[in-house]
Amino acid sequence: MKFLHNICQGRAITMDCQDYITGPAERKKGQHLQREERGAIQHLKCQGYTNRAIAREIGCSPSTVANELRRGTPPRKSNKGRKPGYSARHGEAVYKANRKHSRKHHRICRCAHFLRWVVKQFKEHKWSLDSCVGYARLHGLFPADEMVCTRTLYNEVWAGNLDLSVTELPEAMKRKQHKDSKPREHKKSFGTDISQRPEIAALRIEEGHWEGDTVVGKRAGKEAVVLSL
Repeated sequence: MKFLHNICQGRAITMDCQDYITGPAERKKGQHLQREERGAIQHLKCQGYTNRAIAREIGCSPSTVANELRRGTPPRKSNKGRKPGYSARHGEAVYKANRKHSRKHHRICRCAHFLRWVVKQFKEHKWSLDSCVGYARLHGLFPADEMVCTRTLYNEVWAGNLDLSVTELPEAMKRKQHKDSKPREHKKSFGTDISQRPEIAALRIEEGHWEGDTVVGKRAGKEAVVLSL
């Protein structure tokens, strides 16, 4: 019979089956701390373990334990009373709050002046988005880190983040590819494509296979297109 000591709850769990693996799973390098590991840190810290000893028990770096202890320790409100200790619940709450803001800020937040200029050129002078980006880069009107490319401008128009409508852009419908678009059911067929001809016809060793083609000439009259066999 094996016993697995649960550090977080402080009780022993009896396992009757001898085939179960009671050893902890190998921790991946760079993995964030889980709720159970924070509970283990709190329990071991109360028992007087050092940061290095806690790191050996959990399988992480001592600096990870030190950062977690600093993150999960509430600030001291006054000089009176005991100094607050580490709380796994407080550390988990601070971690989740930090994760909400740990994302890269949108680049258009730094390009407000450039975007206003693009909208002005588009509405007043009827410039395309490609022309706006090319003209601004050619003449160095804005720093490179305060501009976006043409593709980003079209994406922002589709997302509704610019003062432009999709219907105002003639090239927008051509650039945007809808994943849910279906092929046309009644598409006009002009016959079998030449790439689908039999292999025997491509070898040109058997008579009776005809190949037609059209030649477009420079004349504007009746003989502008000639059919050849």
